[in-house]
Amino acid sequence: MTRILITGAAGRIGTALTPLLRGRGFTLRLLDLARPAAAAPGDEVVLGSATDDAVMRGAAEDVDLLLHLAGFASDREWRAMIDTNLESVRAALEAARAAAVPVTLLAGSGHAVGYTPADEVGGRLPHPRPDSLYGFAKAAGEALASLYADHFGMRVVTARILSFDERPRTPRALATWVSPTDLARLVVASLDAPLGHRIVWGVSANTRRPVSLEAGFELGYRPEDDAERFADELAHELGLGGAADIPALGSEPLGGEVADPARRLGDPW
Repeated sequence: MTRILITGAAGRIGTALTPLLRGRGFTLRLLDLARPAAAAPGDEVVLGSATDDAVMRGAAEDVDLLLHLAGFASDREWRAMIDTNLESVRAALEAARAAAVPVTLLAGSGHAVGYTPADEVGGRLPHPRPDSLYGFAKAAGEALASLYADHFGMRVVTARILSFDERPRTPRALATWVSPTDLARLVVASLDAPLGHRIVWGVSANTRRPVSLEAGFELGYRPEDDAERFADELAHELGLGGAADIPALGSEPLGGEVADPARRLGDPW
């Protein structure tokens, strides 16, 4: 039976993915500071911090995939980003190495390349251009994943998740949305990841997407959902005539709207 360890299982993404992965027949080990609401009889629950090496080493024993979701889901001050988001990536990779976990899947973010104009991405996987300290921590996590994969001969995947939700709720999300079911498909595809570190976009097969699905295809990821089916509904909510009235991303930063530079001079973060 394939066992998946999910760190940060009580968070928004973990809560959504847990029943989907359980429904596919996987055995789940759920780690968080509090018991995840989505936990069910038969799931293994580990209470502890994803930055605690001893807890992580124990949790990683006998698992086939370590899915690392733990960490703050938005920007925080420097020390919180380093001590929680980046440190948890290190602990996850080290636990996977020590326990010889076959594959590690890290929840990356489009904010790691957030200042890249959306219309310049095309088929590329752009180099880091973080738009926040959160994005910096995600970019640093990608670099650490590359180091572990190359130095220790590990199989690691980083999914640059753009906009995760049950449905797209903003004009931007029509391009950047990834559905829970598609993200679950990406988790499954990662089980067959090759040796080394792969970066893929965590995005659905959206008509308006600004990024290529090619890296995901190479991994075996085949998203099936398209945000466009919500476009008319979203246009109505916004008081627009229809989907055609919702503008494309164009040259907007991939990570979304950023603060006016004049506002950042006194207090950057």
